[in-house]
Amino acid sequence: MTTINNLSGLDKAGLLFQMLGESLALTLFNDMTESDLLKIRIRSKELKNIPVSIKKEVLEEFYFKLLSNQNKNPEKESNEALFEFLNKLNNEQFFYLLANESSRVIALAVDQVDDAKKQNFFSRIEDPLQKNEIIMEIGNLDNIPLEAVVTIANDLKQKVAFLPAPKEFSRGGGESMAKILSQMDADEAQQYLDQIQVDDVELYNDIKQYYLTFEDLLNMPEHLMKDFWMNPDVDPDNLAKALRSYDEEVTNTIVAYLPKRKQAMFTPIDKPISKKDIRSARAQLVALARTLVDDGQFSMDDIFGQEELE
Repeated sequence: MTTINNLSGLDKAGLLFQMLGESLALTLFNDMTESDLLKIRIRSKELKNIPVSIKKEVLEEFYFKLLSNQNKNPEKESNEALFEFLNKLNNEQFFYLLANESSRVIALAVDQVDDAKKQNFFSRIEDPLQKNEIIMEIGNLDNIPLEAVVTIANDLKQKVAFLPAPKEFSRGGGESMAKILSQMDADEAQQYLDQIQVDDVELYNDIKQYYLTFEDLLNMPEHLMKDFWMNPDVDPDNLAKALRSYDEEVTNTIVAYLPKRKQAMFTPIDKPISKKDIRSARAQLVALARTLVDDGQFSMDDIFGQEELE
């Protein structure tokens, strides 16, 4: 089998299946019967050691016929780019649309969107082999016939109609868990956190990127203790309430970090006060620390004493 003239129509169809991939080829032969498609599948597997030059000729011949048919039946041109509808999808919809497509179709679609959407899509793929396959397919998109590109675009556009409308919603995770724990009683929240640390270390570490307790503020590295407790927004009376249940040694350690003027203003509380007042006072100090983290004055890793490795 040395020239294209030696190939039958079945042979050519089988080679197209090989070159384009079955899922893409099926979009081009969607008017064939199941019996004919089965014959093509079988022949495609039988054809081996076909020279690349012959495969290229088959593809060019098929491409020429497609263009000829298209010129005979020109469609009304659209002012909108062929894949513009993909840019109107949010990241969630875009991933959901392509989740069950072949690597070739995914590669073609991903190549049409901006870099931010590309990056988001690839970040959601858990299988490194699939990710690599899609990336390799992107490098070989030039051998897809124009008619196949149009067919894929139309097919995906029809599927978009069945996607859920864009909705803002939370996917949980560490940040959501941290918010829930921060609204609980401190002892109860710590019980949950201890259990999560045992059951799911990865989730625990994620939560600790967002979840601060008053206890964390009492155990910061010394250089942060100086910066934080010297902050002008630390109120001595509020601090006295927050330290109500701590022993004298802990209280004296924290007070020593206050400016001299505030040290003189600080008066330990010996009489009973409500747990609500204590929780409120501690929550205000934790909120102050969160504000400083959000402003970039220091990080959560700084608070926990996790220094970066050089």
